[in-house]
Amino acid sequence: MKVKFCGMTNFEDALYASEIGADFVGFVFYEKSKRFIPYKNAKIIIEKLNKKVKTVGVFVNQNENEIKHFVNYCGLDYAQVYSDFNAFESIRVYRIKDKAPERVKSKGLILFDSFSHSVGGSGIGFDKSILRDISYKDRLFVAGGIDSKNVRQIIDFGVFGVDLVSSVEKYPGKKDFEKMKEFIKIAKGL
Repeated sequence: MKVKFCGMTNFEDALYASEIGADFVGFVFYEKSKRFIPYKNAKIIIEKLNKKVKTVGVFVNQNENEIKHFVNYCGLDYAQVYSDFNAFESIRVYRIKDKAPERVKSKGLILFDSFSHSVGGSGIGFDKSILRDISYKDRLFVAGGIDSKNVRQIIDFGVFGVDLVSSVEKYPGKKDFEKMKEFIKIAKGL
């Protein structure tokens, strides 16, 4: 299973994530987020990481042209988006209340996150039993209320990966290395 640690705001956290085996790190470009990072800061971090881990930019209100521009500017591998775009490598987010979307248009990766009034990093989960009958698990990330105590349940569903933010933080924007390491150990079966 792939692991994505999102909400990176500094090089030390992103580097540590890559060193302990995270597959993806995410940078939030949504200004209302507690984990917001300016594009230029993310670019510097990504350049220092030197492709040790896949990088993802989280875009909420930007249009397709802006997203393309900043994907290129920052050197991102993926754009995490809340609308259907097919012009670049994307992770299409669906905010889940009580059931999976009836149709998934994206041909790329998909992320199910719990619905909340804020966007991402709420620590609120959704009923994971909806994952049982999904045909596209091989490209599905699951987020929302996941931590080292319940990740085994997610592993049993056979999804592509998990996406964490708040459960591996000391406070918004600063990761807790012990929590990250413990999570990787359990999720990767190390």
